[in-house]
Amino acid sequence: MKLDGLWNQFSKRQFDYLGNIIYRSKAKSICDIGSFAGSVARAVWKTIKVSDKELYLLDNYAFLPEALREPFFIAVKKTVGDSDRIHTILESSHVYDWTQHDFVIFSHADYTHFKPDFDRLIKSKVKWVALDVPMGCFKRTTTMLDAIKNKNLTPQYYVDGMIICGEPTPCTLPTEDGELLGHKVQWVQKKKGSYVKALEKIAKTF
Repeated sequence: MKLDGLWNQFSKRQFDYLGNIIYRSKAKSICDIGSFAGSVARAVWKTIKVSDKELYLLDNYAFLPEALREPFFIAVKKTVGDSDRIHTILESSHVYDWTQHDFVIFSHADYTHFKPDFDRLIKSKVKWVALDVPMGCFKRTTTMLDAIKNKNLTPQYYVDGMIICGEPTPCTLPTEDGELLGHKVQWVQKKKGSYVKALEKIAKTF
């Protein structure tokens, strides 16, 4: 089975910004919560492999029979890299203490799994978190935005629905100044959609 491209947590542009921000942050350890097929881990490792940062992949693969979970995780890790700075943790995020890491990426499959970890996050000393605002999940979206509104999280970047919260940290890719629920943030201009591209093609052709 080809795991690369099987499923992507974020778009290529989101991955580019996420990698840039993590690489330039002071984070020493990064934890991808809910690694699944490894899309986040591959994108992050691509940018941090030249540094001394450590990458942790966390998932318990509860959807698989127990005997297949570790072999599948080994297969996922192979698509990321073979460095001893890449660690796999076959455990539930509700059990493993991921709050020990500097930068965490929430890649939860559903709200039921997400909510206990989110409650733990806002009480923790994790320095940065990357969140995916899923417009198809009302509960998860309102939970995230309420936390930002109530100043339980401090957003720093907004990229096409991905919000990176935590301490100020640099990004060398293009951003603009903005405000999100009372917080100053850096945001990224919306990509040209199919309608705008169609207009440009018509104007160029005719």
